[in-house]
Amino acid sequence: MIAGNAMVRQGLIVAVMVLACGSGMQAQRTVPPELVAARKALAAKEYQRAEEMYAAYAKAHPDSVDGEEGVGDAELGLHEYEAAELEYRRVVAAQPEFWVAHKNLVVVEAALGRWEEFDRERALLRGARQRGAPGISARESDVIDSFEVRGEHWIVREYYEPVGRSLTRYNFEYFGPDGRVREYISLESAEAARRALAVGGEVHIGDDATNAASIKDFALNWYTRKAHGTITRYPNGEPRYERVRAEVMRWLRRSNAAK
Repeated sequence: MIAGNAMVRQGLIVAVMVLACGSGMQAQRTVPPELVAARKALAAKEYQRAEEMYAAYAKAHPDSVDGEEGVGDAELGLHEYEAAELEYRRVVAAQPEFWVAHKNLVVVEAALGRWEEFDRERALLRGARQRGAPGISARESDVIDSFEVRGEHWIVREYYEPVGRSLTRYNFEYFGPDGRVREYISLESAEAARRALAVGGEVHIGDDATNAASIKDFALNWYTRKAHGTITRYPNGEPRYERVRAEVMRWLRRSNAAK
């Protein structure tokens, strides 16, 4: 479960960075001076202009991945998913441990509905986290997907180590125009969620991390600021992401139609 305005704002910021400009890890890379203007255009969501500037840099610097990675980010912002995939594939072929490109490939494959590739990229990132590869952490979360249902834009966040008192694995988050979360749906430990609700008070994601192996019974729970409930339960262990996604979208279509 999630609560607290600071956590909501942080979630929105990270989601926008991943979907539009790459993740925070990219921001730590040294940006060539020639690309400062392109980065600013990308941050301003001027995706077409950013794509042109990054493409020009890539043409002039064929041995650098910065231009290609930037073109991919701009194409992702333009929802040109197949084109973005090609750029990111070129980047990881040249630098296999360029984790930002792998993370954005997860988003691209979700948008294209290519679930085998989606799972392959996530497995690669999970393996890197498990072996302690530099530049990536098991304690961070990734935005892995986004979609719209009846005009509402949802962002999906994955926690590699389930976190919080309810041991959240995935969070489906709907933000209003004010940047505050209005609704969210969590795949989480059914037992931990029951205990958290019994204790009462706010439950914050990110307070603690617990090994995923401790969760036996998952539940897909929905929350608003005024109510909560269970959509479905998975008593036999963690379900595949695309199954959870389909359950969420069916429930959203039914609940929105009833409004």
